[in-house]
Amino acid sequence: MKYIFILVSGLLIMSCGSSESEQNQKSNTEVVPVATSPVLQEDTIYVKALGANMSEMKFNIKAIRVPANKDLTIALINESTDATMPHNIVIIDKGTANNVGQDGYKFKDNSYINPKNKNVIAYSPLAPIGKTVYFTFTTPAAGDYEFICSYPGHWGMMKGKFITK
Repeated sequence: MKYIFILVSGLLIMSCGSSESEQNQKSNTEVVPVATSPVLQEDTIYVKALGANMSEMKFNIKAIRVPANKDLTIALINESTDATMPHNIVIIDKGTANNVGQDGYKFKDNSYINPKNKNVIAYSPLAPIGKTVYFTFTTPAAGDYEFICSYPGHWGMMKGKFITK
């Protein structure tokens, strides 16, 4: 009986893991898993900033779908390789990327974000090349929002949908 238990336990453990290719496949999808409250390490959403130059810069995902009114942590991983590629991630009201981006020029010391801009919901600090930054916030009410990089000149290309349900 003891040996059957060990065998069954081993099979269960092996079936719970996923292969590296399955994990890579999941990280390349456009939709990120939902986070639950309270936020634990496995509830962190990982977003990569990519690109070797201005024409290649982008986030690795196009949409983030999460529950409304929940604590959420986002980890921004800057995998860019060009010195002009520090990045942040800013959650904003839909359709306000130009307003938030233009307004941020004056706030270099605050990651190019005007903290009093009513269209800004949450934002990360700037992530230098090769670094990861984390920020935790409470997601807004159910609705459609956006996320951008507000570093000067980036918000036109580095953007996506932020949807809460």
